Amino acid sequence: GLKQELFHRHKEAQQCCRPHNLSLLRAAQQREMEAVEQRIREEQRMMDEKIVLELDQKVIDQQSTLEKAGVSGFYITTNPQELTLQMNLLELIRKLQQKEALSEKAYS
Repeated sequence: GLKQELFHRHKEAQQCCRPHNLSLLRAAQQREMEAVEQRIREEQRMMDEKIVLELDQKVIDQQSTLEKAGVSGFYITTNPQELTLQMNLLELIRKLQQKEALSEKAYS
């Protein structure tokens, strides 16, 4: 939205500009557009970092909950290999749960 608004303002300014000032105006507009794009990239990077931190916290919360529940293999860690193992354990638990639910349905 911000880039579109800027683009429209630039177009209007170019239409009102005298021909001998057009190159200066375009150069200034180019600098302004680059600054806006840099600001957008920075805001996106900050948002991405915030999301990653929130996801990391969710993982820690999950590890803590499962550890407190006594589920084997779960404890708070940031080790990528241990995280992969925990994810695989969760997937196994999920599949076993689904299989059990299907078995219960078959006997109902």
